[in-house]
Amino acid sequence: MTIKIAHLYPNELNLYGENGNIKALTYALKEQDIAYIITNIDFTDPINFNDYDFIYIGSGRKIFLDKARQALEPYKENILNYLKQDKVFLITGNAVSIFEFLNFYEVTSLDNFVVGNVCGTTSLCKGQIKAFQNTEYLIKSTDNLIFSLDTGYGNNNTMLEGYQKNNFYATTLIGPLLARNPNLTKYFIDILKENQK
Repeated sequence: MTIKIAHLYPNELNLYGENGNIKALTYALKEQDIAYIITNIDFTDPINFNDYDFIYIGSGRKIFLDKARQALEPYKENILNYLKQDKVFLITGNAVSIFEFLNFYEVTSLDNFVVGNVCGTTSLCKGQIKAFQNTEYLIKSTDNLIFSLDTGYGNNNTMLEGYQKNNFYATTLIGPLLARNPNLTKYFIDILKENQK
């Protein structure tokens, strides 16, 4: 079993140390003696989505979010086909704004950043979820939610946050999210192991 991981634009979209999500994932894979290969994808690199089991993209400055959107939008059908195979795509922080072109959800652009610690729960795994938010974008849609928040900022002025469709997960939560929540990391690894069978 070898898990193939793609990290999209790790140099530009690594605000707040979001590459810690990949470090947490690979650490947990090592703990279970699961082999993995990480491919860092830059803006000039072509992407064959079918080559990967797990794709990750994190937060960044607006100039790089716009650049990522321009780079990824031509791959819309490839991304949708990737998701039909139940492979995992995780988006954190303000990178949620990039993927409106998939027409899964809408994003609200805020006048000011929302900043604060987050506590909540999720049906994905047991235990509390701890994270942080520092974003100028929030998901507007209130369908297919991931987190129920005790503190923090949810979708559309609710205390419910994120968006999930099959194994597509978009959340404004950072921290890094997986590094702070091994229970959530385990959830993703269990999916990857099941998909390898």
